[in-house]
Amino acid sequence: MLFSKKVKKILKEQSGEKAIIEIDSLLTPIFHSAPEKLSNEEKTIVFIEALEREINNGGFSQFFFNSSGDFVAETVAALKTIGSTIFLELLETAIAQFPDSYVPKNQSEREDIIDRIEDDASPVWQKLEAKFYRHEENIYDLMLAYISANIKKFR
Repeated sequence: MLFSKKVKKILKEQSGEKAIIEIDSLLTPIFHSAPEKLSNEEKTIVFIEALEREINNGGFSQFFFNSSGDFVAETVAALKTIGSTIFLELLETAIAQFPDSYVPKNQSEREDIIDRIEDDASPVWQKLEAKFYRHEENIYDLMLAYISANIKKFR
């Protein structure tokens, strides 16, 4: 059963990035242990936060290389769902570095492709990361607005 009490409490006590980090810390462990227990709305936040976390820790290469890369299509859909334009464009441009703009769900296949494209893709990804770090789009505000509009679907 979905309930919004915990998220409502977080939204009342925190704002911006801090609120999103707390909500993500509530949802991500559930996603890793039993993803079927999360609503699509909750997964939307998990996918976007995984993107942000990986880029902040090691860039697009790390995002694609790690298990977060299993959910590239879902992350694109999540960004569209919350109304992102800039982060969506950055991710789509990063994806375009893969042959036919296709990122395999299989991690070992992705690793092989990354090894082959990294010399050409890395400079592109670094430019995209620099733009990502400038936060020209307030992704936290977009996520918070999405959560508020869908609060009944959150824990």
